[in-house]
Amino acid sequence: MDEVSLRCLRNVIAVLLEQRNIVVSRGASFAGHLIDMAIMQLRLTVHDISEEELSEFSNFLIANLANGGKQPD
Repeated sequence: MDEVSLRCLRNVIAVLLEQRNIVVSRGASFAGHLIDMAIMQLRLTVHDISEEELSEFSNFLIANLANGGKQPD
């Protein structure tokens, strides 16, 4: 992704963070959660992380927590 596109996405993330704070402060926690999901998706795009990579990382964290913080052999 080119630098202009990355900059635009980062600007969108910043605006969404501001909007999320406003929405949550007015008691719309579900709407805040939806905005959080959009922010997460944009961050994945900015950092070129696939959904599969995120899923594998999540599974690793779950397994790590299940083992009391010990890394599997």
